[in-house]
Amino acid sequence: MSNNQKKKPVFSKLNLLCFRLFAIIAISILIITTICNILYNDLYNDLLSSSNFVLFFFNAQNLLAIILLFVVVIFPHKIGICSVISFLYSITIIFTEPSNVMGLFMFILGVSSCYARGYYNTHRKLKNIITIICFVFLNLTQIRFGSKIFVESLIQTIGFTFVFLLCVFFIKAAIWNDFQVNSSSKILNINHYKKLTPRDARWLIEIQQKVKYDTIALNEKMSVGSVKNRLSFVYSVLEVADKQGFLTEYSQFEIHYDDITTEMLKKAKFKQDGSIAERN
Repeated sequence: MSNNQKKKPVFSKLNLLCFRLFAIIAISILIITTICNILYNDLYNDLLSSSNFVLFFFNAQNLLAIILLFVVVIFPHKIGICSVISFLYSITIIFTEPSNVMGLFMFILGVSSCYARGYYNTHRKLKNIITIICFVFLNLTQIRFGSKIFVESLIQTIGFTFVFLLCVFFIKAAIWNDFQVNSSSKILNINHYKKLTPRDARWLIEIQQKVKYDTIALNEKMSVGSVKNRLSFVYSVLEVADKQGFLTEYSQFEIHYDDITTEMLKKAKFKQDGSIAERN
């Protein structure tokens, strides 16, 4: 594989293994936390007590999170599920514990996992605005605890957010500089992957351009099912799991097949096996 192919796809086998490991660790922590809550708190004697009700709710939430994390262990490419868990914990903590900054970090974790999964690839501006509005609204709800607690919590939130964004900026700048040094151009050469054809390359170009599966099938005079099955195979070879994973990793890449450029692939005609029959 050439130098410009060194950047690993989002869902490499190592990443999938790490996702499973993270999920197992999180499950272990949640199980231990839930057991401790039950053993060291008289949880079920007085459910009418507000403190016990909150604790009961947290344990029920832990149970739901454990179930969802087991799904990630079995299907690690479904890592986007973690955003649901993160947002759920974030809302609960912000509503009940204004001085607990974990609510902020869980919200940031949820947004980060959505970004990593590619959910912000489309309508990014609108989604960013909605995210900011939701975050501000959640923090404004803490005013019910009194002005002093609200102001202290707001100062902590602003401070931690600023520091976190600085860390992200510096890390991203370092990674980008390294990538610029080690990669002269963003080119994905499909010829470097066994069993993939020039037609696969053309289909990936169309996926980048937001062309629907139905349209691809119509243009190729194939069934939609056949197109979906073939592209699923292509995604697995590229180790990006699915369409969203491909767009997250390669939306800005120019796609070639050996010496056949993107523009040539767009105009080419293909045989039934996916090889080129005619170049225009």
